[in-house]
Amino acid sequence: MTVDAAAAQELSPSVKSWVAENLALGRNRNQIRTVLVEGGVPESLAERELDAAERHPYLHAMKRCVVLLNKRESLLKTLDYYRRYDPAHLSIERTPLPPYADFLRDYLSVNRPGLFSGGFDHWPARHWTPRLMLDLVGADTEVSVEAGRAGDPRHMQNGDRLRRTMRFADFVDHVEDGRGNDVYMTANSFTLDSPPFAFVHQQVGNLGDGYLSDTPIEKSMFLWMGPAGIVTGMHQDLNHILFCQIHGRKRFRLYPATQVPYVYNRKWVFSPVDPLEPAPSAYPLFERATVLDVTVEAGDLLYIPIGWWHHVSGETASISVSLTNLDRMPNHFIEYPPDLPEAIG
Repeated sequence: MTVDAAAAQELSPSVKSWVAENLALGRNRNQIRTVLVEGGVPESLAERELDAAERHPYLHAMKRCVVLLNKRESLLKTLDYYRRYDPAHLSIERTPLPPYADFLRDYLSVNRPGLFSGGFDHWPARHWTPRLMLDLVGADTEVSVEAGRAGDPRHMQNGDRLRRTMRFADFVDHVEDGRGNDVYMTANSFTLDSPPFAFVHQQVGNLGDGYLSDTPIEKSMFLWMGPAGIVTGMHQDLNHILFCQIHGRKRFRLYPATQVPYVYNRKWVFSPVDPLEPAPSAYPLFERATVLDVTVEAGDLLYIPIGWWHHVSGETASISVSLTNLDRMPNHFIEYPPDLPEAIG
């Protein structure tokens, strides 16, 4: 952490919060003082603040909360350790989509991913290509996309800031001929709220023997469309995902939900770790994580269990639909807490 507090007579509330958090987490006092001094805090002020923080009863209460957190982390690490004795722990085979009751028993209830074929061959949407989408939507239709993602390492968190509109014909040209992570139509573009995309709801049907709820659920279907080289950074979803690859090919790197102690999750559902360049000096615990590496082809349905961490890269131009409306399932985390602000004062 870099602290800009040169010539300060008193630390700002946000820096005091940082000091208290690091002390509560058991970080070395001398290291904390060094960071403060290197950031411009006079050494005498740094020492005084550290003394005051260590004596404060609030810090003792905070340390008790950290102990509770560490107990939960210990449980997750232990469950993850023993799960690795299962030979199928990080293996996946493409199989026909099972009956829904079997899916609930063999996949959802045990938090196990699945890769299924033939689940949506009956959809009219199964035949989509970028050019067919262009005919259905219209060349001059303005569509919402994320643009400038390649220059923003936090593009997952900053989707709202990156949102732009462009002609659909120009976007389709980019999907077919472009490459890279700069322009992408993501779930957060909420494309399906736009009237020109009303046909999507008509061309996407149910799965298997009734996987999906008959009751319309708002924001339960999402469209993804982008060129080769597109990336969705490491994150988890707070619901079960049925990811239907309509056109093209994507590569998923999946990490069990129990491995959250290793992914440095500090902000909502995001991880700063890039599995392609994991930076072990910055994120040493990530070396303990184990990956399930799977390529999803056109016509495949990938089930991503609730809470599993995943990183996605587009190997070709692609179109995908993700669904979150499993029948008779709450389909969300239970009592998931809201984030606190990163800084105070």
